Amino acid sequence: MGDVFTNARNASAGHLAQIVINKLSTDSGTNDIPDAMRQRLDKLVDALGNAGKLARICLAAEVSFLFERAPAWTKSKIVPLFDWSSVDAADAWAARKYSNIGSPELFGLTKKPFLEIFGRSNLPSDELRTFADWLTVIYIVNRSRKKEIYPISATEGRAALRRAGVEALSSVGHRLAIEMEAAPPEQKVERWRDIIAPVFNAIWPLDIDLQSHVTTFKLVQILRATGEVFPEAADVIIPFVRPDNPQSQSAIFSISEAPDSLYKSSPEKILDLIAAVVGEPTPRSVYALDKALSRVRAFAPSLAETRKFQKLLSYALI
Repeated sequence: MGDVFTNARNASAGHLAQIVINKLSTDSGTNDIPDAMRQRLDKLVDALGNAGKLARICLAAEVSFLFERAPAWTKSKIVPLFDWSSVDAADAWAARKYSNIGSPELFGLTKKPFLEIFGRSNLPSDELRTFADWLTVIYIVNRSRKKEIYPISATEGRAALRRAGVEALSSVGHRLAIEMEAAPPEQKVERWRDIIAPVFNAIWPLDIDLQSHVTTFKLVQILRATGEVFPEAADVIIPFVRPDNPQSQSAIFSISEAPDSLYKSSPEKILDLIAAVVGEPTPRSVYALDKALSRVRAFAPSLAETRKFQKLLSYALI
């Protein structure tokens, strides 16, 4: 699928749709629209042929704004475009990724086709990553506020990610890592316990076949950002870590460059993480492993005498 939204924006029908949207954005008043404006929108949405399709795609991309400005009209004319029974659904969702999630009420109206996205085998990778990120943001928002909650259960989110597979999990891990990194040092414990850990536990699939090296770097990224709550976070995350890609070895390099505070907080957990990331590679083949082990030894010399440490040392490229 090409970039339908870009094509639509550059077409005459798309220009007309954008003019109407811009007019709506400058109109004062309540969340209703004048009859004349409604008639223009109706003509755009109901137009036949390719021109009508391109106009609908431009309007679909602006569904969040349209729903705020004209909820009844949007519910009637635009929301149905996202249902997978609509011939415009694939293109409507492709355009939607350039917008934002919108209100909980709008999400509720499109939740069913949104969750169905994760089971579609022909979905482009960039769209899957975007909507997996949206799904994670929704759960983070729900953990962060007391009202205006998005209507979705943990079971629904986890089931969607199970259908989507490993690629979607990378986006989930990336979003959780960003949220954890954004927390100031004094808020790391609260952010982990109140938001990140509950979201991870709620939606991360438990299926063994979905845990792979593809998500390992993102899981390490989460742990690197946990600060003083690292030992607690490690107990949650490490069971899902799988040996890193031997060609990239990016995860072990990331661990070797982690802040001293992580090594100091629990050298034992760092060693457990290293063991999970390294796996059982060819001896003398893992770059940056020697540095990571040296840092563990510096904070806990006794660990250097353990069987686990010595076995890992045999894998280090020195």
